[in-house]
Amino acid sequence: MKPWTLLLALATLGPPAAAQTVHLNGALSVSSGSYLFAERTTTWGLISGVAVGSDRIVLRAALPFYLQNTSLVAGSGIGRIPTGGSSNGAVGDSGAARKRRGDGGGDHHLEPRLSRSTVAVPGSAVTGYEAAAGDPDVALTWKAVRARGTSVALGASVKIPVTDTSTFGTGQWDAGAFLSVSRSLGRRVFLGVDVAYWHLGDLPDLELRDPLSGTVSLGYAGSSGWGGSLVGSAATAVVEGFDGPASIGAALTRVSSGRSSWGLLWLVGLTETSPDVTVGLAWSVRLSH
Repeated sequence: MKPWTLLLALATLGPPAAAQTVHLNGALSVSSGSYLFAERTTTWGLISGVAVGSDRIVLRAALPFYLQNTSLVAGSGIGRIPTGGSSNGAVGDSGAARKRRGDGGGDHHLEPRLSRSTVAVPGSAVTGYEAAAGDPDVALTWKAVRARGTSVALGASVKIPVTDTSTFGTGQWDAGAFLSVSRSLGRRVFLGVDVAYWHLGDLPDLELRDPLSGTVSLGYAGSSGWGGSLVGSAATAVVEGFDGPASIGAALTRVSSGRSSWGLLWLVGLTETSPDVTVGLAWSVRLSH
């Protein structure tokens, strides 16, 4: 699950609405890491979104804005991934060479960050901080089951390409399907499991694998409106020769009177295709019902 998507999910843990509702959602996050490269990429992201729906079906749309100091990392359906920007061929060549040497992770295991050779890219990829809009994302969720402490939701999402490799995007359509299950383990404790499969559009010189991702959260929702969660997520490899993204972290949430909520999230990356650290704040305000 993308960090900002997880933030928005944590910020909307309030009681379900019995009629049609409109929510304004948002998230502000910063992530930083060297990923596969010698240069560190730091990304500030601001997500603005709206959710319209009932207690069974919800349609969400979100538009991200980024402030980033390199073009080495781009937005995809599964989240921000190290593509090398316009130099994506260098990433593909390095991944293929690493796989031939047998030191690439692939899909079979997750390793801590290792001291491996970095991917060489032109200095022009280090741009200094530039701002740009990202690709909008639209998702439809159907809450199929909600009874006896268990909820099950099915959904589909699509990333619409409006940016390209010269900025912070891939220039390709991405489409995904997801399953979300939440189970109460007691009066205030819950377990959440999310699984998603994404078809990612390939870059001009870099073929992206279609990843399967999963997120597990163990949370507590207090009677005062305060809550917290432990979160872990991982995905199969997106770029051949490199381990898929994986992270662990924690969240703090607050629900106020059923009309507004917010969440704080802190994640630590476990693989070289993940940022070293991500910190974010998300919020949701109900406008009508």
